[in-house]
Amino acid sequence: MELIYGWVKNIVCFYIFMAIILYLLPRESYRKYVRFFSGMLLIILAANPVLSLLGKEEMLLQKISQAGFFQELDNVKLDTRHLEQAQKKAYVKEYERAVEMDASRIAEGKQMEVLWADVQLSEEYQVESICMEVALMEEGGSSMEKASFGEGSREYPNVYGLKQELMEFYRLGEEQITIAVRDR
Repeated sequence: MELIYGWVKNIVCFYIFMAIILYLLPRESYRKYVRFFSGMLLIILAANPVLSLLGKEEMLLQKISQAGFFQELDNVKLDTRHLEQAQKKAYVKEYERAVEMDASRIAEGKQMEVLWADVQLSEEYQVESICMEVALMEEGGSSMEKASFGEGSREYPNVYGLKQELMEFYRLGEEQITIAVRDR
């Protein structure tokens, strides 16, 4: 009789505890997970006396422990993949900054001040595009004149030279490099 009384007392306490937990949850979306988990615990709680009479209680606890271990192993695998992806994104961002600084250094060598630069890389660390805005530095107090480069287009000679050097160095097409000039 004491065994049944203890069993009923455990189930009642469990229901009261779960009612409090469900009441305190901030969102409805969490409740389905808590209900699922509490259902699993209720099955274990209800089956525990029957299994202890049959001598299978330890086997049930071992299976639960084993399932928990494999679930934890899956969580570690997911966490590792997430960390690898985050690390790769950080590497891409750092490499983009390095290419931006390098392109800025090349532009400064051609008498241009880089106002901003943006580089896009592929996941294989290949430069996909370079966009930058430059201001031309005046040489000897006079501003630079525009020159014509084929098909009626007019560009600054230094900007054209910068674009050609970036295309050659990073093996890009002309459409992958955009350089805007801001007059001072």
